[in-house]
Amino acid sequence: MEQATIYREPETAKAPEIEIHYKTAVRPAQRPQIQSAPDVYNTMTENGEMARNMEYKELFYALYLNQANKLLALHKIGEGTTTAAPVDVKFIMQGAIMTNAAALIVCHNHPSGSTSPSRNDKLLTDKIRKAAELFDIRLTDSVIITADNYFSFAEEGII
Repeated sequence: MEQATIYREPETAKAPEIEIHYKTAVRPAQRPQIQSAPDVYNTMTENGEMARNMEYKELFYALYLNQANKLLALHKIGEGTTTAAPVDVKFIMQGAIMTNAAALIVCHNHPSGSTSPSRNDKLLTDKIRKAAELFDIRLTDSVIITADNYFSFAEEGII
């Protein structure tokens, strides 16, 4: 005896959805313009977590800019120890895409007070630059900040 085939309706796909949302209360005219490494230095040292932890632990931030170099958002990428902070380039690019950034600047502090870039600083900056290029986003600078000075990859001709 043959068994009858029972037809079952397919279940609705149970897959996670992604919702992308970027909202700011800052009006375009109120956004600071970031034109140079001193602008980055002042933005990062005047207030916030970077200013409070300058000599305590390393922090890594991305600054997302529009076409006019107006600051769209600050994004803390990594928080570490006195000698390093973990950085996942995917998180940098997620923020850039979510804000529709035309350009980005990355910066981190050196609690030691030295502004000299390490070999890893140079390799990471190049990796970020290459990732940004895939999305037609300019990496305009990578800045190392200390309590009283900074080092700019752009000013030194490294990027």
